[in-house]
Amino acid sequence: MLARPSGRGPGGSHADPLPLLVACGGDGRIDDVLALEGDPTNGEAVYLDTCASCHGDDGSGGSGPDIASESESEDELAEVILFGEEDMPAFDGDLTDQEIADVIAYLVDVLQAG
Repeated sequence: MLARPSGRGPGGSHADPLPLLVACGGDGRIDDVLALEGDPTNGEAVYLDTCASCHGDDGSGGSGPDIASESESEDELAEVILFGEEDMPAFDGDLTDQEIADVIAYLVDVLQAG
């Protein structure tokens, strides 16, 4: 399972960034993407162009982790693709909502279905 990005709250403690994410409209962005019907065929083309350089053509990993053997939910995938996590950059603004929905459909329907 993917962890939410960690931040530091007052006094240096780790704070859950979800309230800030929701306050900034982040949760709505995830809903916007998930409201779209993803096309795995289009998602494969976007994946190969945008994601494969780190995650490998088959999702088995490279400089990025193996994502083919993971079983993240569509919500988790949307959050990570939109907002990034650890070494993975955010793609909100670089990919359209439809492209992100298509990549999610490709990941879930093709790569993770194995």
